[in-house]
Amino acid sequence: MTPATRTPEEALNWFRRTGTSVADWAAAHGFEPTVVYALLNRRTRGHRGKAHLAAIALGLKSPPDSSAASA
Repeated sequence: MTPATRTPEEALNWFRRTGTSVADWAAAHGFEPTVVYALLNRRTRGHRGKAHLAAIALGLKSPPDSSAASA
């Protein structure tokens, strides 16, 4: 069973509810704010690289299944 993911809108609402700035969250988690903003504004889907890792950290994507065989 995979954990539930949230939409970019839900993530933005979380930032607003908690009073956390996107830039502060990005810096605390080692991401460039532009990458996080691109995910939240749906300019990227986070398929590869840092955008992929940021999407997982934001809860927009489920972490990869560690039991899956690598190709």
